[in-house]
Amino acid sequence: MGSETLSKAYEIADWGDDPWSGRGRKRYEEAIKAFRSLMRHDWLKALPDKVRVLDVGAGRGIGGVALAKVLKEGGRSAELLMIDLREDALKDAKKFAREEGVDAEVRVHDALRAHELGRFEIVLMYGAIIAHFDEWSFIRLLSSAAEALRGEGVVIIEEIDRVDYIFRVGFKDMLMERRDPRNPSLSYHLRYDPITGTYTRVLLRLRDMEAVEVGVNFRSIAHIASVLWALVSDVDIISKDEDFYLVLGKGPKRGPSPTELARGPRALGDKHFRL
Repeated sequence: MGSETLSKAYEIADWGDDPWSGRGRKRYEEAIKAFRSLMRHDWLKALPDKVRVLDVGAGRGIGGVALAKVLKEGGRSAELLMIDLREDALKDAKKFAREEGVDAEVRVHDALRAHELGRFEIVLMYGAIIAHFDEWSFIRLLSSAAEALRGEGVVIIEEIDRVDYIFRVGFKDMLMERRDPRNPSLSYHLRYDPITGTYTRVLLRLRDMEAVEVGVNFRSIAHIASVLWALVSDVDIISKDEDFYLVLGKGPKRGPSPTELARGPRALGDKHFRL
């Protein structure tokens, strides 16, 4: 999904990405609380005093800034790099970090090439980032994240169990995305691609009928953790609250490499066998 499409989607829907909004501020405070508790985990306790953090798909910085702030509270030095495709969001992330007393660098960069940015003690994916990647890109995303780790570094993924959510709440053709009566928006199902596992939904702002198509991918926590386990030496799953979880992966296995996976399988080409 391109940066223009992503920017339009976040503009139309209320996904809690704005740290200065009521919902965004609440998410930020919840992130700080969760990371304070997470610092008691033995994998995090074992990290050195100087920690390099890569926030992949950082958006406006809620997750990365919260983590860096908690590391700083604990007496560690946190070097934070936030990457995203949305340049406008990264400008806000830089501003937000400065307001929160966090030193941070931002860079427009593809999450599938995160490993090109060096090695880090923590690679963070906070929010709905992985829902934007189809099944084939998903393993490339995790491979790149694992490749970006130093020896005993940790990948941290915050996510909802979207498969469980569908079964409990129900997958509807139409959903309200933004309930603000002055600026409501909704989404509706358009199509499904069984090759990539992607559901395409249309986000529609009712005020001016502005619309954009976005791909969404639904995964269980077990799915996320098991794929990550193929790329790191150990995995842990921590309940964050009633719906959200933190999936942790420690120590890269160094394979399969992001470069190998970037070539893609025959199934994604136009020459695969058809009946």
